[in-house]
This record gives sequence, structure tokens and C-alpha cells, in this order.
Amino acid sequence: MADEELSSTIILTSTSELESEIKKIEEEIKTHEQFDIDSQKKVLEELERVKKSISWLKIAESQGIWKSKTCRHGISGSCDAWNVSDPIKLGIPEDAVNTNQDGSKRVSINKFYSICITCPLYEANRINQT
Repeated sequence: MADEELSSTIILTSTSELESEIKKIEEEIKTHEQFDIDSQKKVLEELERVKKSISWLKIAESQGIWKSKTCRHGISGSCDAWNVSDPIKLGIPEDAVNTNQDGSKRVSINKFYSICITCPLYEANRINQT
């Protein structure tokens, strides 16, 4: 996938926003008489599949939070393992990026813990272990 295509595929939204949108869609479908029963049933089944996906996203989100709190690379709320030169291209919000004195850009894992979900550099913080 080309770099320019990457940014258009990244969607930043919370699971609660998605759930709210699903409820709105469900209610709208129920109020439209133009939908026949079969069409309505198919759409509602698809919405159920989306709800299941949201459940998995919530699990991933909790894993990201946990990893952001337990990783040895998390220093003062920033990830010290990654220097993110172009955060916008990666879908990282500007307010979740800290710029150091040397110009390097680090992700604020307090604001954007989602980056920790599948991080291959995760290492448990081994303080007080012998």
C-alpha cells in the first residue's frame, strides 16, 4: 500500500462513538417503513457483526492501556522506543505528540495509548526484580 493511501485508511474514533452511531442507525432503520422485513433483517444482522467487532476493539483498547502503563519504554507518559517523524501520516493526533529538545517526536501514551496495542517493542517494566 502506498504511503498516500495509508493515511486515508486510518480512522480515529472511539468505540463509544461507534456504539452511539450504531444505535442511531438501528433506530432509523426501525422507523423507515420503506425497508421490507428481509432488508431490515439483513441490515440488523450486519449491525450485530459490527457490535461484535466493537467488543474486540474494547479488549484491544484495554490491552493498550495496560501496556502503556507497564512498558519499560513508557517514560514520563511518552513512549521512548519510537521516534515518530510523521505522526499525521500514521494517524496519530497532533496533540498526542511530544517534541523533544533534539527535535525527535515521541508519542504521548497517556493521550494515545492505542499505539501500544500491537507494539512489537513492548517490554514489561522489570523494576525490583532480581
